[in-house]
This record gives sequence, C-alpha cells and structure tokens, in this order.
Amino acid sequence: MKKVLLSALCAVWAVMAMAQVGDLERSTPAREGVDPAAVKMFVDSLLKVKKTDIHHAMVLRHGKVIAEVNPAPYRAEDAHTLYSCSKTFVSMAVGIAVDENRLRLSDRVATFFPDKLPATVSDRLAQMTVRDVMIMASGIKPDWVMRNFADSPDWISEWLKKPVDDEPGTHFQYDSMCTYMLSAIVQKVTGKTVLEYLNEHVFGPMHITEVDWEQSPDGINTGGWGLRLQAESLAKVGMLLNARGMWNGKQLVPAEYIEEAVKPHINYDFVKPGDAPSDKNQGYCYQIWRCKDPRAFRADGAFGQYIVCVPELDIVVVILGMSGDGHGELGCIWNQLLPGVDKVNAKPDKAQKALEAACATASLPVLKGKPNEDPFYMILAEDNKHGIESIELNHDASLNNSYGMVITYADSHKETIPIDYGKWVHGVMNGLPPYSIEAVDRFKGLKRNFQVAGNYAWTSKKVLKIQVEYVNWISATTFEFDFNTNKVTITDNFNASKPETTTFTRMHI
Repeated sequence: MKKVLLSALCAVWAVMAMAQVGDLERSTPAREGVDPAAVKMFVDSLLKVKKTDIHHAMVLRHGKVIAEVNPAPYRAEDAHTLYSCSKTFVSMAVGIAVDENRLRLSDRVATFFPDKLPATVSDRLAQMTVRDVMIMASGIKPDWVMRNFADSPDWISEWLKKPVDDEPGTHFQYDSMCTYMLSAIVQKVTGKTVLEYLNEHVFGPMHITEVDWEQSPDGINTGGWGLRLQAESLAKVGMLLNARGMWNGKQLVPAEYIEEAVKPHINYDFVKPGDAPSDKNQGYCYQIWRCKDPRAFRADGAFGQYIVCVPELDIVVVILGMSGDGHGELGCIWNQLLPGVDKVNAKPDKAQKALEAACATASLPVLKGKPNEDPFYMILAEDNKHGIESIELNHDASLNNSYGMVITYADSHKETIPIDYGKWVHGVMNGLPPYSIEAVDRFKGLKRNFQVAGNYAWTSKKVLKIQVEYVNWISATTFEFDFNTNKVTITDNFNASKPETTTFTRMHI
C-alpha cells in the first residue's frame, strides 16, 4: 500500500513539475482556418534551414497550438536560453512600472543613480531618458566586452562613465547594456528584480513557473540577455502581446503601452533609400523589432530565438534553436506558413497526418558509423580552453546500459554524459554547459539543473566521434578522438567558436 501511495505521489509531483507544458489548448490547423499542408511546408522548410539546428517550434492560431515540433533530443519541457529575446520582457516590466506611476519614459536615466554618476556629468548624459535607452539610442557607443572584463562588478557605474558621443534619442546603436540599465531602473523603482516583478504581474497570472534569469555581479537581472523559458511559455507571451496585454480577461500589461511598444520609433542609419524590405530594416520599437511582413513584429534573440506575432491574423510563432541564418527561419513564416492562413485544403486529414508525422519524427541527426565493444580508454588531455584534464569512456548500467563519457575538469569536478550508438540518450549535469559569452558571473541566478544528451559512432576503426547537446540551454559540443595521432578535437557549436585540438595519452582500463 505504501509503495502504491508513494508511486501516486511521485506521479503527482512529476505532473506538477511539468504542469505548465500542455497548458494551452491543442487544435489542428484546419479547425483554426489554416491549411495543414502549409504548416507542413513551414515545418519542413524550417528544419532544412542551412547552418541551423531547430530545438523547438510552435505555431498558434486563435490562442490554440496547431503545430509543435521538438526535434530529438530536445523536449517540450526543456527550457531554452533566449539571448536578446529577453529584452522584450524587460520592456513589458517597464510598461507595468509606468502604469503604476513608478517611472515615466521621459525620466532622465542619471536621476535614478546619483551615487553612481561620474565626477563630471556631461550635458548629453544628463539629457538621456528612459525612452532613449528603450529605443537603443543612448548616444553611448556599444561595448560588447564591458560585461566580460569590467574593472568593477558595478556595471551601472562602468556604463555611466562612458562618453555619450551622440545626442541621445537620435542615433540607433544596438546595445544590450541599454536593456541592462532598464532592468536596473525597474529594480530601483520597485525594489524587486525584473524577474520578481514579472513573476508578480505576468508570469504568475499566466502560470509560467519554469523561469529563471541571469544576474549581474551585483544582483540585477541582466535584462538584455539571460532569460530562460520553455517554448510554450513564449507562446503564451506572444498571445499576450497579440491581445494588447490582456490574459483571460485581466489586463496584465497596459494596452496603451503595448500599442506604443510595437510601433517603430527609430530607423537604422545603415538603411538606404530604395532598400528592399527585409527583417533587418523595418525600424526598432520598445525592445521589439518590426518584420518584413508589415503586419508582424517580433522578440528577437541571437542564434535564432523568436516570438513572432501577427495580431491581424491572430497568429503566434515561436522558434528556438542554434542558427546561423535566423532570417532564413523568419522567411519560412512569410513564404510557407502565412500564405496558408484562411485557405481551404481539399484533403485536410491527409495533410494533417503528414504534419503530425513530420513533427513526431523530427530529430537532430545522430552520428553515422559503427558501434564498437573494444576496450575503453582513459584520455589525459593537455591544457585546453574547456579545462578538461581527462576523459574516460566506459559502460555504465546506471545509464540504461549506455556508454558513459566521464569528464574530469581542472577544478576536479566530474561530468558523466550518457552516450549511445544510433540514438540520443539523456542525463543530468553536475556543472555548467558551454556559453557563447564570458560575462562576469555568467550563469549567476540560473537553476543548476542542466540536462544533457549524447550519441556516438566510430566513423572509422581509429576515429571515435561523440555529440553532446545541452538540451535545456542551447549549446552543443562535438568530441573527435583520432587514435591514429592521439589527438582529440573539441568543437562547440557557437558560430564564432573555433575547434580546439589537443593531444592525449591513451591508457587501457
């Protein structure tokens, strides 16, 4: 009886832990007036975008999910880091704070931080407003490495020290530190971090529970990056924006603010008269971008993190992944998906089955080659940027009889990554996955529950490859062991990351 009760409780806890996945009503494209064949073409095209791995995609019409795909090893419950898609959430927090009369867009940035100003305050710094940083027109030249090597952990003081080269409000210069300053202002006027403030006003009422956000060294949510959410939570936020801030009959974000927030307020200097419309030149809003399709706007993050909203059609599209061609992903929406809205399909059942099959079988490719039951090895690596000292390959019954790659790092902590031939297998990390930025205190504020999945193949008799995906983050790493030369090449999937090759000493175990 105790075992039955314990099992029942475990089942309840498991459901509670993943309850927000599946909150939204599911439907079919045809029921919501969309051609399922068009949705199928959208999914197919999205999965074929070059230099791109799609981790999650979801399409909604009339507030109902009509298609979702989570290519293996990614799963619906896996959260994803959003990079600059986070900025739109800061914008909503500012809008709520304005509505509560805690600040105004016309307020001067300097007035919020009198104790952090430089000894001499220039006229331009004194003139800079909240609205100016909202539209990325602070007048300060972006410094993308400041957060990596700041002389002080006080990013606010460091940023305010910088020269204001342009008249605030006149020159668009995209800068994540502008959004960090907005996050700091919200925290200053509310006494709460942006995450705490949004938990109270937005995430709580919308039942968004699996959420965390990175923090700067002094405990301020990073704002311009670092938010981590599930795809379905992003879909909810897209619905909220489409509905001008309304959720289940309650106004969570002021409608008037949303209306202003999605209008273009500044153009880019690099746009020339006569340029063809593109997703890069439609103007910047309040931490939101306008799209090539004039009906659409989007939250937009590095490596292809998107919430695309088309209020006129009551469409929301969420895309998350690792992309070298984010605008190619957006093109799949304009070229394949939207032409199928309000179109009749003569054989919707057949098209629906094809769509469901495509979504159900989607997977990142596993390595091709052969399995091998030869003796395993201890690999002792030279110094390397990953900080790996040794790698042991073994067979572990605790990993569902999969192989395990045990990595020992210079700080002495170990990771056991399950790997199997011909399929992805999942595990849990002790530490942290690779990150594309080296910000001071990066990962601060995030839950340490990183999930991992791996597969392997011997691509020849002497070459072993292992793929590792950090499935509730974004990154991936490939290890290639060449036993002809006793070298291992380690490659992270970030665009600017270069492969690193180091020698090893092989030992039978």
